[in-house]
Amino acid sequence: MSQDVSRKSRTGTIRQAALRFRAANAARWLLVTALFAGLVAGLIPITGVISQPAQAASSLSAAQQDLKQAKAELAAIQVKLDKLAQKQENAETKLDKTIDNIAKVEAKTEKAKKDLARSRAQLQSRLVDMYKSRGSKSLEAFSTILSGDDTSLGAVLGRLTMVAHLAQQDSQLVDQVSSKLDELDQLAAELQGKKAAQQKATAEYEAARDETLNSLEASKDQYNALRAKVAKLEAEERKRQEEAARIAAAQAAAQAAAKAAAEKKNNQQHSTNTTTKKKPADPVIDTSAGWVFPVQGPNSFVDSFGAPRSGGRTHKGTDIMTARDTPIVAVVSGTISRTNPADTGLGGITIYLRGSDGNTYYYAHLSSIKSGIKAGVHVDAGQVIGYAGNTGNASGGAVHLHFEIHPGGGAAIDPYPTLIKYR
Repeated sequence: MSQDVSRKSRTGTIRQAALRFRAANAARWLLVTALFAGLVAGLIPITGVISQPAQAASSLSAAQQDLKQAKAELAAIQVKLDKLAQKQENAETKLDKTIDNIAKVEAKTEKAKKDLARSRAQLQSRLVDMYKSRGSKSLEAFSTILSGDDTSLGAVLGRLTMVAHLAQQDSQLVDQVSSKLDELDQLAAELQGKKAAQQKATAEYEAARDETLNSLEASKDQYNALRAKVAKLEAEERKRQEEAARIAAAQAAAQAAAKAAAEKKNNQQHSTNTTTKKKPADPVIDTSAGWVFPVQGPNSFVDSFGAPRSGGRTHKGTDIMTARDTPIVAVVSGTISRTNPADTGLGGITIYLRGSDGNTYYYAHLSSIKSGIKAGVHVDAGQVIGYAGNTGNASGGAVHLHFEIHPGGGAAIDPYPTLIKYR
């Protein structure tokens, strides 16, 4: 091979190597450019994400303030209604005590009348006996004193004492009749005073009952609107919190992707890391979802468990004042064990719910029972089963739900702590 040919061959080889070098170098620059472009593209949404939390925080603050105000308004209404419920409970307790006191005075009066009748009968018998003897008893008594073989002073005094004792017994009969007549006069005056107190207590109770009912009726729309507003705002706040968590997760994922892009040289590794996102935190679950407040409307109640009731009874539940025909719901899922759809007995229209939690729940004084609700029917927590009224011995009284809790179906316990927790 000639030197020219050899030189040309070496020159061509060098040129090819140079071309391969420039091509490889260009490919490296293209890779770097692509990486840089990807980094820039990743930073752009990060900037948007960073600006969003500030806006979300401002919106969340306004929503929280609105929610706080709505809750305050609702609480103010509730405080007013609860004060009225306490006033009504005090009036009812006073009236029931007065009725029991009247019953006690009437019982004493009946006993005094029977005692008087017995004393009068004894006295009348004695008077008839004396009338028939026409005074001969006195001569007989005198003869008895002076007669007998033993005329000593001691014997005469003994017989005189016996006659005096008989006269004292007659005097005691008269005193007994007079005493019972005086007692009956005193009992009649006391009974008159108690009945006057009953009229006053009845008027106070009726005034408190009407005031409570009127307030419940008047506040029904506002109360329900505020409850709905609070529920809506709470739902919106939960959504905002979830969105904030999602944004925070997206920001963290974007920052992690940017950092991975800067550190990784391998395009495949970069792609894998930048597509990794952190899942948002699970929302907080409301643990009260398994137990629902029984009255779905404006309400007020106080802890009246064990309070005295007429007839010597004590209160076995809590009276939840509300507007007429307010929906009444199952507090837990379970089975309706018994109903009384007729306005009879102390409780009037009633429902017994055997809960899936093992407890029995008693609803009384309903205005009506929801169609289809009867013994053996399964119901879910929050399902409407009836409507508030004042049937039974509450007739003419306040519209309310009398609510009882019987753990395991046994004796009733105070439901107030549970009700106040889930209202």
